[in-house]
Amino acid sequence: MMDASTMVLLGTLTVAMFNVGVIWLTQVVVYPAWALVGEAEWSAFHDAHKRRLPETAFIPHGLAVLGALLLAILPPAHAPSWAAWIALAIEVVMLTATVTYWAPLQMRLNQRRDDRLLRLLLATHWIRVGLVTAFGALLCWMTTLTIGR
Repeated sequence: MMDASTMVLLGTLTVAMFNVGVIWLTQVVVYPAWALVGEAEWSAFHDAHKRRLPETAFIPHGLAVLGALLLAILPPAHAPSWAAWIALAIEVVMLTATVTYWAPLQMRLNQRRDDRLLRLLLATHWIRVGLVTAFGALLCWMTTLTIGR
């Protein structure tokens, strides 16, 4: 039978891999396609995008933060405890940067189509892609150490 820390690790890994897939699809497909949306369609398009954020972004990222916190409290037996703290730090940095930078940028884009802001989003969002990917990779490594024993 699996212990609680291993179950938390596997649950957090699952949500992390979901987030990795979503963030890469968003960066490589969704955000670049926004440039194809005309001014007249922009508001309706962006509203439709926002309506899908709870199930595709807010809930999964919230679960990742919760999982990272639980891993710091209940680190897996065969993974170094510092790895759990790094995972939590990645999530805190990403959440802070999202709330203070990317969410306000998205809100500005919600008000009107702006090619300069869209280019800024595409250029800076790679940082978020890197954080989400690093979190997923770290959890993969921790899982390998934990399950591999």
